[in-house]
Amino acid sequence: MHTLNRETKQLKHMIQQKISHSYVEKFIQKPLIDFDKLTILHYLYKDSELPAKRKLQYMTTIMLVQIALDTHELVPKNGSSEMSAREKQLSVLAGDYYSGLYYLLLSDIGDIKMIQVLATAIQKINEKKMVLFYENVETIGELTETVKDIESLLFTDVASLYEESAELIPFIEEILLINRLYKEKELIVEHKTSSIEAFIRKNVSNLKDDAVAHAIDDQIDISLERLGHLLPRLPYRFLAVENMVRNKIKLAYNTTSIAEEG
Repeated sequence: MHTLNRETKQLKHMIQQKISHSYVEKFIQKPLIDFDKLTILHYLYKDSELPAKRKLQYMTTIMLVQIALDTHELVPKNGSSEMSAREKQLSVLAGDYYSGLYYLLLSDIGDIKMIQVLATAIQKINEKKMVLFYENVETIGELTETVKDIESLLFTDVASLYEESAELIPFIEEILLINRLYKEKELIVEHKTSSIEAFIRKNVSNLKDDAVAHAIDDQIDISLERLGHLLPRLPYRFLAVENMVRNKIKLAYNTTSIAEEG
């Protein structure tokens, strides 16, 4: 467990050095490197036979894609005044800058298949973001599935290239969805823009003050239950990740499902 955290933190530090840009960080918030996504990525490549330098190139490239997507998403929607015009312009340019870094790294690697996988994932994520932006969903369940895709597609598409993807992909989807749902709750508490809150308030009548939080909690509970069944099926090399997740979300070991599988 401690080794997992130490190695992932070292990887995070190397990526931070790669993306550091003093002018950009002077005007907009420093890019967030999602530790859970980085941990998943780390363990996808940990036992790979690739040279260490190539592994780092792949992981850095994939996180740069995520950072570029996240940075573009910082720009407020619907004419919100949360950012100045200069900050909005810089957020867009910073996202383009991180995209440029990712293209540069990929050109160094020369892996056409990976380029195709990442390009397709970016396209699918942006399509899902448009669904979310225009609220082309009818239920909170559909909304949650759309959010799940936005959070996980980049990592599940990469995971599909490797063995054990059948076990890994559902796990990646659920843990990243749970993380996003908790973040949505934080946004609500801080009175910031939340896509899920906006949808519920628009489509559910006679809302009580805590109804939105309860609705998100219901979705978290559904996802936690799924995750509880998925964790025992993870490949053994993901044991440290499994333990990290169990500690983080306080899941009890699902002995019932293990007995059923046995």
